[in-house]
Amino acid sequence: FHTFRDFKFPTLWTSGHASAFRARSTFKSERAAAPNLAITPACAIPVQANQRSAMQATTQLERLIKANGCWKVQPFGRRIPAKPLRAASTSSPPVLSSPPNPVLTTLVEALFKFPPLFNTARDKARAMIIKRGEAIGLDWNATMANLQQQDWEARFKDAQDPLAGGYPSYYTQSFHAYKEGNLCWDAALEFCLSTESVHAPVMDPDNKKLDPKGDYQLRSSYGRCMLQLMSGMPGAPEPATVQNVLDVGCAAGVSSQALCELFPAAHITGVDLSPYMIAVGRYHQQQREQSSGQKEPVTLLHRKAEDTKLPAGSFDVVSMCLVAHELPQHATRDILKEAYRLLRPGGVMAIMEMNPNSPAFQRIFSNVFAYTAFKSTEPWLMDYITLDLHGAMTDAGFEQPQQTENSPKHRAVVALKPVSAS
Repeated sequence: FHTFRDFKFPTLWTSGHASAFRARSTFKSERAAAPNLAITPACAIPVQANQRSAMQATTQLERLIKANGCWKVQPFGRRIPAKPLRAASTSSPPVLSSPPNPVLTTLVEALFKFPPLFNTARDKARAMIIKRGEAIGLDWNATMANLQQQDWEARFKDAQDPLAGGYPSYYTQSFHAYKEGNLCWDAALEFCLSTESVHAPVMDPDNKKLDPKGDYQLRSSYGRCMLQLMSGMPGAPEPATVQNVLDVGCAAGVSSQALCELFPAAHITGVDLSPYMIAVGRYHQQQREQSSGQKEPVTLLHRKAEDTKLPAGSFDVVSMCLVAHELPQHATRDILKEAYRLLRPGGVMAIMEMNPNSPAFQRIFSNVFAYTAFKSTEPWLMDYITLDLHGAMTDAGFEQPQQTENSPKHRAVVALKPVSAS
């Protein structure tokens, strides 16, 4: 649903463009009032030294404040929303309750077997992501020009790890509007820009109002919901006691950066199968550290999530943020089994993903243009939405899967590795 509005009718794009104009105007006003507000991708924004020191000097619970009846997670080096986030709903069922129209999905699947049509839809989706990014104030061309000046060949060699092994066939397909998927420089260099652009309307139930803070709000709400669900699980670790966190499918490290601030006493290990992503993530981390003068407790590794080669029982929390929808079901199940192996008894598996039962998601399947746009960037979409995620977690050995909605389109799911597990 990143781009489906723009595929439907010109009148809808006019409405979206007006929202984008208002978002840009608001952003310019904020920029004038606060000249230090960053317009670069959030992953390039360092956590200020005084903020870092304050966070490290307090426990996680002390970093949470009571606001309008819910817990609000303090910022992790991103722009702060003007209004506190509301408590998440738990009304959505965990399993898809309204399957998509089989005629629609079969038709689109058949059409996408014709390469010229698929390539056109994919290229149009990418162009829309860039246009939206520019509408919320991102200087896309200047940022890319600066990144492309770096010595990426050397960084790529440094990022490659033989322990990653080969690439499974599902990973070499075209997805996310890139012919080579995540195995190319365009995908890695544009990652931070793309996340800000794609998530600009994410907190609007109608997916129309663009907010430069959308990505921040989405990740903050995931952290808040993760802690909320953990607090109700007997045996789960207290946030302040978490020492080691694994970020599965970390890409260029945006999710790892968020986890670093959510668990201030922990070391974060991010794993991703794309050496391009790891190279870019390490670059952004290096830039933040040079700017802040402080070392971040984050290590990004080129590894396969199904077989990380990391020690068993070495993590308190495993997080998988917006990854499962990019995978066939067998890969998701294998990753959950690996996460179970890596967690200590009483450790927590946390997942943020798109919510197939949300009204926003359901609207996609009632419109051929919407589904076509979405499918052009997500080849494993049907595998994800038909997966019983709670059942897959239980099959892997986890217990007490709990779910809550952390945006109008996303859900947070948390499950526990039994304390009695050997």
